[in-house]
Amino acid sequence: MPLDSQNMLQVIKDFPKQCREALGLPAGISVSGEIKNIVVTGMGGSAIGGDLLKTCLSNTNIPVYVNRDYKVPEFVNENTLVFAVSYSGDTEETLAAFEDAQNKNAKIIGITSGGKLADECSKIIKIPSGLQPRAALGYLFFPMLGILHNTGIVRVKNDELNEMVDILKKTGEFNDAGEELAKKLKEKIPIIYASEMLGAVALRWKTQINENAKMAAFYNVFSEMNHNEIVGYKGMDRKFIAIMVRDRHDNDRVKKRMDICKEIMEVTTDVEEVQTQGNGLLARIFSTIYLGDFVSYYLALWNRVDPTPIEVIEEMKRKLAE
Repeated sequence: MPLDSQNMLQVIKDFPKQCREALGLPAGISVSGEIKNIVVTGMGGSAIGGDLLKTCLSNTNIPVYVNRDYKVPEFVNENTLVFAVSYSGDTEETLAAFEDAQNKNAKIIGITSGGKLADECSKIIKIPSGLQPRAALGYLFFPMLGILHNTGIVRVKNDELNEMVDILKKTGEFNDAGEELAKKLKEKIPIIYASEMLGAVALRWKTQINENAKMAAFYNVFSEMNHNEIVGYKGMDRKFIAIMVRDRHDNDRVKKRMDICKEIMEVTTDVEEVQTQGNGLLARIFSTIYLGDFVSYYLALWNRVDPTPIEVIEEMKRKLAE
């Protein structure tokens, strides 16, 4: 049996195309009425888009809450926009939260490829099926951003989108860089760090390594880790490796903290740095995510595991259904 039985490599290489297609899905769709806050409810690969949306809306006056639970927060009401995001449409936590949001009279838009959510949600964006949820990030994220643009909550500039797409087109460069970095992570436990602003990117790296490479990985953010986790490096050993996501738009104090922490970390473990690409926030986010996807893929090959199946999660679902 081939190691990459479902051609995850091609799925990753097709990500730029997926993003372009996803940008067109919310055409003509907007939300009416007053919106005081936004909730994205989802799990796993269907929730990470909410974390990224929160980052993209950090300069607006509308708060974004990412909900990974069976209920939505108590503040949800008729002035809340809820994105119910479930790639399969059958995620039990998301369906329960969707019902709770309905009971609270929220404005709800479902994003799904089908399932019960598509049947029960009156306003949905239907996305293509046949992928692992974690491999459908473009389809799960860009419809939300597009709807908010159409509604006037956030302004998405064409030149920022074009910059992002142009950078992602450099698939060969991302592939090669990902393979090279994966070699350095071989037989180690990665800990990914980023600024608070790009914490969702670090989380994405962690979860991709978990699911694709079937290995432990962890993440944290600056400067919170300076107040606790950095002390652990006194007793760290070489089985761990730290990866710092660096961004030229990081706060100057965060940049200095990263420099100091790198010196501290290198005494007991290896440290690798990853630099974001581009000027706009979308380019910087998705260029770094794209690199991480390739890293996780090549780590899977190094580990001699098939990157696509996630038997542990499927077994858990079967047991929950009993």
